[in-house]
Amino acid sequence: MSKLYTLVLSLLLSLIAAPLMAADTEFQLNGNAIQAHADFLASDLLEGRATGARGYDLAAAYVATQFRQFGLKPVSGNGYMQRVPLVEATVVLPGSGMVFKHDNVIDSFEYSNDYLPAANFYTSPVNLTAPVAFAGYGITAPELDYDDFASVDVQGRIAIILEGAPKKFKPSLRDYYSWRDAKYANLIRHGAIAVVEIMRDEGGAESNAGEQSYSAWDRATSASWISDMRRVNADDEAVEPFAELKIKLRFNPDKASRLFINGHSWEQVLNAANAGTPQGFVLPGTMTLNTTTGLRRTESSNVVGVLTGADPDLRREYVLVMAHLDHLGRGAAVNGDNIYNGMQQNATGVAMMLELAREFAAMPQRPRRSILFVAATAGDRSAQGIQHLLKAGPIPVNNIVAAVSLDLPLPLMQTSDVLGIGADQSTLGVALSGVLQKMSLRLVFPESTEGSLTNNELLPFVQAGVPVVALRSGVHARAVRGDMRAARQEYLQNHFNQPSDDASNAAMDAEAAKELDMVAAQLMWSVANTATRPVWYRSSTLHNKLRR
Repeated sequence: MSKLYTLVLSLLLSLIAAPLMAADTEFQLNGNAIQAHADFLASDLLEGRATGARGYDLAAAYVATQFRQFGLKPVSGNGYMQRVPLVEATVVLPGSGMVFKHDNVIDSFEYSNDYLPAANFYTSPVNLTAPVAFAGYGITAPELDYDDFASVDVQGRIAIILEGAPKKFKPSLRDYYSWRDAKYANLIRHGAIAVVEIMRDEGGAESNAGEQSYSAWDRATSASWISDMRRVNADDEAVEPFAELKIKLRFNPDKASRLFINGHSWEQVLNAANAGTPQGFVLPGTMTLNTTTGLRRTESSNVVGVLTGADPDLRREYVLVMAHLDHLGRGAAVNGDNIYNGMQQNATGVAMMLELAREFAAMPQRPRRSILFVAATAGDRSAQGIQHLLKAGPIPVNNIVAAVSLDLPLPLMQTSDVLGIGADQSTLGVALSGVLQKMSLRLVFPESTEGSLTNNELLPFVQAGVPVVALRSGVHARAVRGDMRAARQEYLQNHFNQPSDDASNAAMDAEAAKELDMVAAQLMWSVANTATRPVWYRSSTLHNKLRR
């Protein structure tokens, strides 16, 4: 069933089954205000807004002050700040190693040139030696009669797998089975004790940035200095769901031929992978892996404000709009600049959220449902802030009817369309289509896994069962000479997660931001005033698998 057909069918059904939504309202959004917020949040004064650092605390205080000025209510007796306890993990280079011993050969691999280890949130250091097996993509997909483990046993072994999923899988299933968490869970079910994942440049498992402009390995190595974080649960433990995999490595595909020996070649593996053929086999010898992780306790805060709805019954339900507030802080210097300002990632999204908060709070007529405005911490650290809000927040997750994400909205120029990530997965897409039609804009879907619901900022909502959509500027420039695709590509290649993501190199277009914000406002108004809650489509593969 095509996405267009699904949306049309859902629209017809919603018109039959649901009461008519309240009429659209007129919003008076201010592009200059969005620009001013973004300029301040991305200024050197805030030192890149690193999670838990002074610059982030200044940014959080700024957002809280704006919420208070607008008249939003705090979510609890603790004010606008929701404390998020965290464990920060940083891989220590001298304590890592990878050696493959086979056929009287000792093959040693080099950190960053050959492999990159993931942090371990439980113990450090970790050292293990074990036999090795290759398990294709690491996928078991019964509905597709596909199983990479059919001919190999990885029990007690280090599993080597490929990133991504077979291209012959239909997009929704490929999206799910490319997801690293799904693979790790499957490896644990099959008894693997560690994993070496060979990265690929086929669009199978891209970063949140989306389009590929340089190799996956280049992206991974350039970001390897960034620490990772996990929230701390009520038992005072870091929440890490894959502890059984004692070591997790990513591996450079240019060096993968060194892993395949004794009648198995890298070329054969790639040919089978490209054909979508399940594959798995034991490799001779043993592999020794070592990792050391530096761990420290820290904390940060989500900033949360509430606009109480007008309906005595529906005000207990919430439409959530969010943008992550943190970025990378200070890091490796590039051209003498070591402040990773995060203008587009994600000062712009927070600025747009703040302007929405001001306008909704100033409206003479309030929406029927309440609106939850969230500037989330640890968004650049596996979305730990949003996960904590949904798991331990003051608002019961069942009371959150929908979420709108403004992470990396990229309003670089005005476009005639809007990217609606996740819009084809729930009836939020119906509401969004209606809004865009009235604004003479088109809804388009991302062409790569940039549009995946497994993206960090969206996944926690899927896991919690909350319909979610992320809004980003589209791909077709409105100006005759504009080239939005080229502008996005230039940003993603040269500025994303770099110190040059600042007001001088990655400037937002205030009118484009205002227009995209108008889409968000009308969508929020529509959902907040429609009697029926948005629902997931039965065909949503990721939602169905995560909610079993």
